[in-house]
Amino acid sequence: MNEVESEGEGEKANLLPLREIPTAPGIIGYVNVPINTSDVRAFKKEMGKLMDDPLGVSERLDEFLGTSIYSYEDLTAILRSLFNTEEREMIRQAGIREWERRNPQSTPRDQKWPSQDPRWNAQTEEGRRSMIDMRNIIIQGIREAVPQGQNLSKVFGECQGKDETPTEWLERLRKSLPIYSGTDPDSPVREVLLKTQFVAKSWEDIRKKLEKIEGWQEKGLQELLREAQKIYMRRDEEKQKIQARVLVAAVREAQKQERPQASEKPLRKAPPKGATHPQKGTSGNRMEGLECFYCKKKGHMKRDCPKKIRDERCFERTKDVRALSFGVHNIGGALDNIKNRTQRNKNGFFSRFGGREKYI
Repeated sequence: MNEVESEGEGEKANLLPLREIPTAPGIIGYVNVPINTSDVRAFKKEMGKLMDDPLGVSERLDEFLGTSIYSYEDLTAILRSLFNTEEREMIRQAGIREWERRNPQSTPRDQKWPSQDPRWNAQTEEGRRSMIDMRNIIIQGIREAVPQGQNLSKVFGECQGKDETPTEWLERLRKSLPIYSGTDPDSPVREVLLKTQFVAKSWEDIRKKLEKIEGWQEKGLQELLREAQKIYMRRDEEKQKIQARVLVAAVREAQKQERPQASEKPLRKAPPKGATHPQKGTSGNRMEGLECFYCKKKGHMKRDCPKKIRDERCFERTKDVRALSFGVHNIGGALDNIKNRTQRNKNGFFSRFGGREKYI
């Protein structure tokens, strides 16, 4: 039963507590007086949370119920309206346990808080006594529902790490809860504590999205864990996309820096005075007659071919982009590789055409 259904049942239930009225001179009778269900809904907002302040919740509920006598059906409807399934079970177990501790020789537990409507007669002393006892057991159960361990604050103080997976976070809670709270591993108290802490102390982005799930208090712990895992994985995917965009931008910037600008073409120094042009048959004339094996143009050899140099640079950039598509995470390393290749290309260019000082 989810929280919406629980609230719906609480609204539809007829809350008719008993109140004393004189039915005849000297005779007091008990009649059902309806409670406005909107008052119950308003009280729920002011009541507080059981896990945060069980004593305060018990006192406020005790005051809200007042001196009226409530039937089994009324009390059950009120509990359904105010608490989820696990909290109701916590209250029931704690209340019965405390009742048996205080009244070891009294009525058995299945009669003090039956699992089905016992049809107590409000017009008899015994029936009214049973209703009052159940009401008191509920209030006492709320007080004792949450364990008051000395080190429970250590559990409540733990938070999920930013890079800690939801599975690791839940496992850490599972280990610390029995140590610091002393709760029974099989009790509903442990399940509620785990679920509440798992959601409330998750990392901010996970917590906000889990709390937006309608009726998350009624969902199982494993279901919440699956939702948290999805949020965590989407966060990792988004981080990879950002890294990819940064790396692509860096590659494009490096390409712009490598591309020669028209205004930056190197100028050759004028030949010194007295220098003569190479004569026919010298190395200069021989270079003009050579044909590049790579581009089939004349005037240079394959190792100095501008087209070959450009193609090699393009091939290196293509390898970077391919590596990026397979998930490059080390942006710093990739940027260093691009920077080193750019420097090598510049050095190679100057070494082939007479050294850097020739163009300064």
